[in-house]
Amino acid sequence: MTFQLVYYSQQDPKWKEDIVGFGDPADTIGYVGCALTSVAMLISGHGFIETPRTLNQKLKNVGGFSSAGIRWGAVNQVYPQVAVKSIVSCINIDAPLGLIDASIAAGQPAIVMVDSTPSKGLLTHWVMLYAKEGDDYLMLDPWPYQTDVKKKTHLMPRYSQGNPLQRSIMHVIIYESYNASGGIALPGAAVPTPTTGTSQPEPATSTTDTSQARVKADVTWGLNIRSSIDTSSTANIITSVPAGTLLTLIEPNGTAKIGAVNQWVRVRDNKGREGFAAAWYLEKVQASAHQTAPATAPRPTATGTPASSTPSTPKPTAELNKLIVMVKSSGSKVFTSASTKSEVLSKEKSGAKLVVVEPIDKAIPKIGLGGKWLTVKGSNGKRGYIDGGSVKEA
Repeated sequence: MTFQLVYYSQQDPKWKEDIVGFGDPADTIGYVGCALTSVAMLISGHGFIETPRTLNQKLKNVGGFSSAGIRWGAVNQVYPQVAVKSIVSCINIDAPLGLIDASIAAGQPAIVMVDSTPSKGLLTHWVMLYAKEGDDYLMLDPWPYQTDVKKKTHLMPRYSQGNPLQRSIMHVIIYESYNASGGIALPGAAVPTPTTGTSQPEPATSTTDTSQARVKADVTWGLNIRSSIDTSSTANIITSVPAGTLLTLIEPNGTAKIGAVNQWVRVRDNKGREGFAAAWYLEKVQASAHQTAPATAPRPTATGTPASSTPSTPKPTAELNKLIVMVKSSGSKVFTSASTKSEVLSKEKSGAKLVVVEPIDKAIPKIGLGGKWLTVKGSNGKRGYIDGGSVKEA
């Protein structure tokens, strides 16, 4: 279906006093519910009608919050037809405007974080972008700035804070609804009455492609292929394939995603099993209609790098496509398990940069939060656990 504009205000008296997720009494929808409200507008626009109140409860039922912070991937547990496609943090870099534009063109709006005040410091706020107009985006803002979806509200006049467009957006969340037919009903157009939220998922269409990608050599723990991109559970894991495995891409332009952080791509293994794979753990290979996946994984050497009889094979540059965290000024330790009582694998100095070796969409919410354990590769090359409160994004 074509995406329809559905507006909700987090200040609506029907739900403004409701507590978001598992937050404190002060964490009401009216105060901190902009992300929740933006998601409610997005999935309602795809035809699965939820208000901030009803979505809040359904997400709570599946553990979809960390305190009052929404777990973006939990939406897929409520609606399997809607899954996170990209999560991009761009506080210190230019926002991926091309990614946003492509998503909107495909009828998939983007939820983005902006700075809601020109005052010193960052006061985060989330809005939904649904159209590009010149050098600006049209948005639905959960704060009661413009509640009439038939009128246009631009992002820049309200939230640029004097910055160019690519520096006005600090985080990007893109969901993909599998029943979307493309297109977004723009302001001024007639808005049909949306269907109820009980729609059944439409079967995914697989487009056979001879393009392939290889699981990177340093993914020594294996790469999961999932029926959805929700990483909060192992129930959706179809199979796990070893480093070096060739996978066939079964979506149009799938090769454009390979190696990109926070991108998922539909793949098929040599046994015909289809699902989603994390694109940042894959590398491109020369397209060939006759390539098949290897029957066995390359034998790891003592350093974890697959042995090869061809010395001229270049070493993969997978480290460049992974999430990197930096140890804060106090320093920290990497442990063998998620407990300070376990063996210390390495002592990391302030400023040390560590590679995260768990799914990025699962890792990002833990960064900066004490008591949340991140799986990382220490400076000595050993994999272990570090407290999320002791690191920040590099």
